[in-house]
Amino acid sequence: MININLLSNLNPWWRDGGEIEKDENVKEYLRKKHLLKIELEPRNMLMVGPRQVGKTTSLKLKIHDLIKNGTNPKNIFFFSCELLSKKEDIIEALQEFDRLADGKKYIFLDEITFVKDWQNAVKFLLDSPISREKVIYITGSSIAGLKKEMFPGRDIEIRKFLPLSFREFCCLFGRDDLKGHIGKQNTIFLPDVYYSLIPFADELATLFEKYLLSGGFPPSMYGLMENGEIAERIFDTYFNWVVSDMAKLDRSERIFTSIIHGIIKNYGSKFSLNSIAKEMEIGSHVTVRDYLELLDELYVARSFFQRKRERPAFRSDRKAYFIDPFLFRVFYKKYSGTHEVPYEIISHVVEGIVGEHLKRKFEDVFFFSGKKEIDFILQDAGIEVKYGHATEMDFPRYEVRTKMVLSKTDFKTTGEVMIIPVCIFLAAL
Repeated sequence: MININLLSNLNPWWRDGGEIEKDENVKEYLRKKHLLKIELEPRNMLMVGPRQVGKTTSLKLKIHDLIKNGTNPKNIFFFSCELLSKKEDIIEALQEFDRLADGKKYIFLDEITFVKDWQNAVKFLLDSPISREKVIYITGSSIAGLKKEMFPGRDIEIRKFLPLSFREFCCLFGRDDLKGHIGKQNTIFLPDVYYSLIPFADELATLFEKYLLSGGFPPSMYGLMENGEIAERIFDTYFNWVVSDMAKLDRSERIFTSIIHGIIKNYGSKFSLNSIAKEMEIGSHVTVRDYLELLDELYVARSFFQRKRERPAFRSDRKAYFIDPFLFRVFYKKYSGTHEVPYEIISHVVEGIVGEHLKRKFEDVFFFSGKKEIDFILQDAGIEVKYGHATEMDFPRYEVRTKMVLSKTDFKTTGEVMIIPVCIFLAAL
């Protein structure tokens, strides 16, 4: 049974529309010097992405805009689904709200994906009379179970909310002329695109050094870029988020931390499931595989595979990178006790950033393993990351149309292999 006082407390604008101005998410957002534009179109939407990436803030800002533009506050319903345990609770809460007011309504369901059978609740909601004259926004932190059921034939868009890419980071914190320039770029692998960014090379290099520290999560990047440092509590918040979500999914914290440790020890290197199981004293390689898949579904770490007959070779050695450099620092600090990351490891962190950015842009991203490895292979391009001095010889013999080495500062677009500074490449991606 839903507590009506709880509904009222979660929706204080029902009493007074001005209460939205006192919401902590809204107040914190409006205090920023650099405002990250978060626009939600007026259509049903399921937003999935890691915690602390701004999903709840996006909902509260939408509520703020609706009230500011004249929507009846009583027609706006927000509910944190972390307070619920089963899908029937979601349906009951919405039925209670439906009795409150008439006219077009807006429903905001936050963090739904840990409610048991939440997909069925969403399908019921979309198919039932409850959805009439309503726009429904839903957020979740996990895609577990979503890959098999994408709500076919139902009126809902699925959107990913991920930490900012380096390009987005530049558009937020860069100078106006840089923002205007990279906002026009939409093609990669063409020399002219990279040449056009040379005037901004120094600024891009500086911004990339910042991005290496803060990543694209709002608490860490705003802490560094506007306050000059990332508070220790932010590191703890992110570690505790992952541990908490693992517990909600009935997973072992010991196995989880062992696998995270294994990822860090092998960062930038290929490994087998058996080697991680043996090294980290985990009972079975199947357990390792399941936890790696779960880390992907929770938007923590992403696995990369070799290609075999145009398909991922799931049984071969793989690599794994955190989806954001700040997450690497969170776990590296936890296991090493220090914020200082050795330079030879930094180069692998940069490699992981490139891999994540490519994965967001292209569906199929692999790595090649032969006498020498190639960090990333696309359909018709190979990319080797060399965060330091780079030459054409750093690209192994491999037949592919476009060959590229990503350096720290070296630049060359003539010849068989292009050499591009990684900050310029990512700004154009």
